[in-house]
Amino acid sequence: MEGVDREFMGKLERERDAVGGGVKTSEKKVAEREGRLEELRSGPLAKEAVEKERGVLEEDVKKVFSNNCRNIRKNCFSGENFGGEGEGVGGEG
Repeated sequence: MEGVDREFMGKLERERDAVGGGVKTSEKKVAEREGRLEELRSGPLAKEAVEKERGVLEEDVKKVFSNNCRNIRKNCFSGENFGGEGEGVGGEG
């Protein structure tokens, strides 16, 4: 009878250790997920971040477009691309 008791207690202790290891692993995962949840709660929403970046990019596009238009007007109306003043198209005078 003592042998059966020892065997049963041995199995019970191994099972307890296995369950304890699983609990520790689960606790670690919970702590990691709680940290991630706090990051998500405290940080900007993904949609807000994308909208902010979009606004910045739209402003950059407007600046580039404006600069390009200004340069085109400057070059077209200054006569630089047409051989200068007094010359015809293609350099004919």
